Amino acid sequence: MKLDNSKFDIICNTVDNGIILINKNLEVQFWNKWLEIRTGINSNDIVGNNLLNFYPNIDEKKLIRKITTALKLNSSTFYTPQISKFLVDIELGKVADKVFDNMQQSITITPLDLENELVIIYVYDVTLLSEINFKLNEVKEKVEEKNEELKLLFDTTMEAIIVFKDNKIIDCNQVAIDLFEYSSKKSLLDKNFEQIITNKNILEKASDKPFETTIHKENGTSFKALINIKDNSFKSQSFKILTIVDVSDIKRKETLLAEQSKLAAMGEMIGNIAHQWRQPLNIISITASSTKLKKEIGLLTDKVLIDALKLISDTTEHLSNTIDVFKDFLKEDKEKSLFNLSVNIQNNISLIETILNENKIKIELDLDNDIYLYNYSNEFSQAFINILDNASDAISLNLAQDELRLIKISTKQENNEAIILITDNAGGIDKNIINKIFEPYFTTKHKFQGTGLGLYMTHKIIKTSMKGKIMVSNETFTHEDKLYTGATFKIVLASHS
Repeated sequence: MKLDNSKFDIICNTVDNGIILINKNLEVQFWNKWLEIRTGINSNDIVGNNLLNFYPNIDEKKLIRKITTALKLNSSTFYTPQISKFLVDIELGKVADKVFDNMQQSITITPLDLENELVIIYVYDVTLLSEINFKLNEVKEKVEEKNEELKLLFDTTMEAIIVFKDNKIIDCNQVAIDLFEYSSKKSLLDKNFEQIITNKNILEKASDKPFETTIHKENGTSFKALINIKDNSFKSQSFKILTIVDVSDIKRKETLLAEQSKLAAMGEMIGNIAHQWRQPLNIISITASSTKLKKEIGLLTDKVLIDALKLISDTTEHLSNTIDVFKDFLKEDKEKSLFNLSVNIQNNISLIETILNENKIKIELDLDNDIYLYNYSNEFSQAFINILDNASDAISLNLAQDELRLIKISTKQENNEAIILITDNAGGIDKNIINKIFEPYFTTKHKFQGTGLGLYMTHKIIKTSMKGKIMVSNETFTHEDKLYTGATFKIVLASHS
């Protein structure tokens, strides 16, 4: 069908995006009003000329290749500029708090006339979406900064520290003075160990790990405490260092840790979803615009219409599913519920799919689809994602971009228990800290691939909330006839038959 040029001009000059009619030699055949207004280039000046004469920075080879591909496949294709985020330079006005100096653009190339090798280049203004993504990343960085400040605060103020020499107190911090309700450090100095810890069996329990006990004060009151006792030597002199944490205080701070962990995860999820939505939204917009244009110029067939509507419907369903999964992640579990383990794991992976793809991490699944748990599904999601985040961090830290980056996830059922194994190929965890990575206070003081806060909260969720077990070990395994070593996290939970 011959194109009605006047009708084409009217339609293209009224749409709210740029339209360039161009051949594969980059000779401009049409330049709509939207582009005239925003670029300052009149249609009469550019039509009949090569686009490169006006925009020499365009990647000529890539643009021609994309146009040729669209014509050959008779299908739309996306064009992503290499040098900048825009095809044609469109300077933004002087707006307060603007992020970018130039309009950010999404470029789509759609075949129009195969015989004459003509395509339509659609230029969409995505500055607002780009600004939202930019600001979301800023929020994410601020949340991470606050988390680091929180860790520093805990390291310096949460523990009461008392130093003994020859069984006499020679030093302590302000937290210890306040905890035992003394007026000054001088009141504590020279007291012996038994005056502070009255339980005579306490030294027999002392080990490298913190443990709970009851501490009695001189005023007759007592409190439950988490304590740790370390024997140290310096210049041939022996010292005993006692650290004490009031359990009532730690419970309040554990709640804060959980909230901070959730906020950090939420910030990351929001960034992921914004990133994942960009292309589906573009597909819907482009499909609708292209279908409307073909209808107006008389090129719309029943098949093209049905295919376009199906694509829009499928893409909308994908967006809806993403929101449903994210809403489930945000819910606070008030009571236990029955859920399918495989579905939960696959939904969790979809939430951080963008991070895994950007880090070029391959996920290998071996799931038993018949395992059901009667437990807190959302808390399991948080623990599972924490482990995947740590595995991702470890892989990014230890493996080059061109190396295989692998996380293996498997589930199986044995004796009414569900066993979840998560293994990476990042080389494993330092043997000096592998037994401490789930403990509070240790993970922030040792170098480890990942966030110690996440592992501590993961351990607490699995052990305390879900009444399960979690273990970590270094394992060597074979993948595609090659040997790899990495950390394996094993979670054991009661299954529901």
